[in-house]
Amino acid sequence: MVWARTKLVIQDDLINPRTRMVIDFKGKNPQKFYHEIPKLIATSFRVHSDSIQEKKFLMHKGDPEKFEADWEIIKDLDKFSYYRILVSMKGASSGGHGSAGITIEGLLRTEYPQDTYWQKSLFYEIMRMFWHSFFYTSKRQKYLDDGKSLISFFLDDLKNLTRI
Repeated sequence: MVWARTKLVIQDDLINPRTRMVIDFKGKNPQKFYHEIPKLIATSFRVHSDSIQEKKFLMHKGDPEKFEADWEIIKDLDKFSYYRILVSMKGASSGGHGSAGITIEGLLRTEYPQDTYWQKSLFYEIMRMFWHSFFYTSKRQKYLDDGKSLISFFLDDLKNLTRI
């Protein structure tokens, strides 16, 4: 991820034609997904468990017991590009049975910093556009294809987990 105050951002969705996928589960012990999803994320996206950020966790006791959790994964690919994967889970359980909805979003982002006068100049922008068009576009397309495959593997693993 490029740390810059101003930057040019190019973003593509890894899930097409929709921007997100939703998997619904109804059955026994839907809370099991809270412990299993981070493990699946780490293996599917080949990231260390330290790079998985749990953004939100809510548990409401009562009948039914309600729960929510959000995870965010940032996987750096090179100096300019990274994947941003968001996984959300929301569900309820009563008497050991319940339901859960799991939402997955994925983005490929490329960021070019534009902080200095040189990076804001017309000549630099022309050179950057030339470099991006002729050299980086094929690499970025490979990142996009790989990201779609990683999302697909994650969804397959998650669907297999819902069958257990």
